[in-house]
Amino acid sequence: MNRFSADGALPPKTTSASTFDWPGSRSATSPLPVALLLLLAAGIAAALLREAFRLPLRMPGHHGIEWLAILVLARLTSARPVAGMVTGIGAALTTICVGSGHGQMALALTLLLQGCLADALLFRPRLRIVFFAWIPIAGALIHMTAPLLRNTWMSLVAGTLPFHSLVNGLAYPLATHALFGAAGATIGLLVFLSRKPGRH
Repeated sequence: MNRFSADGALPPKTTSASTFDWPGSRSATSPLPVALLLLLAAGIAAALLREAFRLPLRMPGHHGIEWLAILVLARLTSARPVAGMVTGIGAALTTICVGSGHGQMALALTLLLQGCLADALLFRPRLRIVFFAWIPIAGALIHMTAPLLRNTWMSLVAGTLPFHSLVNGLAYPLATHALFGAAGATIGLLVFLSRKPGRH
């Protein structure tokens, strides 16, 4: 039986909390200009780290460790629905400024598109166990696009397919990109979860 309020109206319906709390649906606590500057700074830092540290791993996609760590942390921390895209813009613009040639343009476009993918795939679930199940998978999927996007862009601009890491086939570079993307996403996730409990 429905209970009526004193004025005879039905009480408002209540709904249970959603399992998934999309970052853009949370209330923002920082002013928009400050939030955008912080996200741009995160992207700039990621691009500079890529240029400053040349890890001797000799494996395709190893820069996904620092890039996905920063991208995932920015996406999960920010309440802005375009946090990943803004971070990608910062990384892309910095990449163009510090380098030259078709390769840098292809990398910049890849970073920007990966930031947009982060906005679409990364969310902040209320069930913490989902963090460890989905976030690394999303990081792997995001970073696996890198060799495909870069080679496609360079083939359109230069008129030839450069291959690079794809010269020996798709399986190996996609697997290593997935591995480093998942590792970077996990690092970003762990940093996010290590914050004070009241802040996430």
